[in-house]
Order: sequence, then structure tokens, then C-alpha cells
Amino acid sequence: MEIKERLMVLKKHEDICYSICLYVLQCEALACEAAKAALYNLLKCDSFFVEDSHTKSILLRKESMKCALQLMKLKS
Repeated sequence: MEIKERLMVLKKHEDICYSICLYVLQCEALACEAAKAALYNLLKCDSFFVEDSHTKSILLRKESMKCALQLMKLKS
């Protein structure tokens, strides 16, 4: 899958990614930073793009949470 196609897939998931990060971090700027990191990590994850929608949702939630919690740990 080309990068352009991957970006289009990720575009569909960016709102939920940001929402998860915002819920965890309670700060818009930090949530934006964490969401960018999560989406970048998913961009490099080949398996994300071949999975069914349910598995994609699980991977998205896990990566969003991971990045938000890592950022929280760094900023505390």
C-alpha cells in the first residue's frame, strides 16, 4: 500500500485517536502531540493496514493510549 493510501486510511481515524489522547491527558496541546505520535507509529505498522475494521480499532486504541501515557510520564 502506498503512503498516500495509508494517509487516507489514517485520516479516517485521527478524530478518535485525538479523542482518546485528550481523554487521558486532559490537555489539547499534549493530546495533539500524542495523537501525532500514535498516527505516525501506525503509519509504519504494516499490519494495521491489512486488518479488519475491528482489529484496526483495537490497534488504534492501544497505540493512542500508549502514546498518551508515555507523554504523560515524560511531562510529569
